[in-house]
Amino acid sequence: MKASDIAILALYNLRRNTMRTILTSLGVAVGIGSLAAMISFAQGITSNISRSMENNDLFTGLTATSRTFDIDDPGMRHNSSSLSQDKPEVPLNDSIIDGIRQWKEVSIAFPVVSKPATIQFAGRSVKASLKAVPIEMGDYPPFANITRGRFFDKADEPRVIVSRQMLQQMHIILDDDNDNIGLGGDLLTLPLDSVLGAELTIITKVFDAQKLDFANPRKGELPLSNEYTKLQIVGIIDNGAFSSGVFSGSDVCLPSKAIDYVPCIDLRSIYDIMDGKTDSKAKYSSVHIRVNEHKNLKTVKYKLEKMGLQVFSVGDKLDDIEHIFLMLDSIFAAVGVIALLVSVLGIVNTLIMAIYERRKEIGIMKSLGGTQWQIKLIFYVEAALIGLIGGICGVAGGKLASQAASSFANTQIGKIIGCDLEFFDFSWTLAFAAIIFSVIISVAASIYPANRAASIDPLDALRRE
Repeated sequence: MKASDIAILALYNLRRNTMRTILTSLGVAVGIGSLAAMISFAQGITSNISRSMENNDLFTGLTATSRTFDIDDPGMRHNSSSLSQDKPEVPLNDSIIDGIRQWKEVSIAFPVVSKPATIQFAGRSVKASLKAVPIEMGDYPPFANITRGRFFDKADEPRVIVSRQMLQQMHIILDDDNDNIGLGGDLLTLPLDSVLGAELTIITKVFDAQKLDFANPRKGELPLSNEYTKLQIVGIIDNGAFSSGVFSGSDVCLPSKAIDYVPCIDLRSIYDIMDGKTDSKAKYSSVHIRVNEHKNLKTVKYKLEKMGLQVFSVGDKLDDIEHIFLMLDSIFAAVGVIALLVSVLGIVNTLIMAIYERRKEIGIMKSLGGTQWQIKLIFYVEAALIGLIGGICGVAGGKLASQAASSFANTQIGKIIGCDLEFFDFSWTLAFAAIIFSVIISVAASIYPANRAASIDPLDALRRE
């Protein structure tokens, strides 16, 4: 028999029992669709996190501090006294930071200067942190690729850059934002031009001596007042869903010298007074360093720790992160493979049933000179066609299901993280690989039925009929 004859005969056999062929192909489609969806989900989550970290340059950045506690977590302060007795605190000042900048592995180093504030804009308000940004950061993420507005021109420019995530926390969305973030509530849509160039109000707390009441010190009112500062918005950044580190999604960024225009209580000084460190030589609480290559991260971390500094880095945990991603991919792939195995059993069952129904035909073909290989090839082609049909339908169904699931997830999670996520990375490469795998696994499932059909004795087959 010619190859074309084998293909025609295989198609005829499949059409002869259409319902069984459809059900078997549907089983393959469910298995392949589940497998492809699981893999695409794992890849989507992995790529979202990795892309966001790379965009924020987290794999090449680290933060060093001379303190043994985080000023954002006062609960950790009780450990500071005992730890500081064991290891003297390294004062972070301009000379220390200038020395770090001279290291060949370092691209940029700058002190982390932050002030707590309340931001008011367009009748909305939100808690945020004011962050000082050196002018050199214009060449680094997330400021290197500002698509809305611009970066600062001068280190003392009295302007601010806000994050898209902070605006969304105010339930403000831009008219050029196509993401369906599912914020709900009282949404305010503003044209980009009405945000860029507009003024926002920064409310900070300052010491107010007039509120001191020595006659009644326990009346409960703190000697603090609100200070209002109005600054113009010149740019909007998008830190992504997994932003962290020095510049997070709720920050308002100012040039390094312009942040002094905003008066605010220095929390670091208050902690020093409470600890009895009135003569502290430290000017900054922490410093942020970005290395020129990820491979230099451990070297810089070792140097900083040798200086007596506490060091934290997301990039230092890259191996652990990649291991977690690998485990995630394996788990989801295993779940999909289980669904696929069920469809493989369906193929085996279908072809074995076909053998019993076509024993006479197989006996006649072998009596007319059909070889065992040709008999096997007929069953291989039938299985391949079932796998091809099931693979195409499974990929199409998996794609539609993943889009529906992603849309639903964004309506629920978008309001929390402030932006849409691509939960499923359903690429053309994955779709093509899934179809090819479907054909291969279907042919593999047909090996036993094909061998069994090829071993039929033609005399015995004809005699039984």
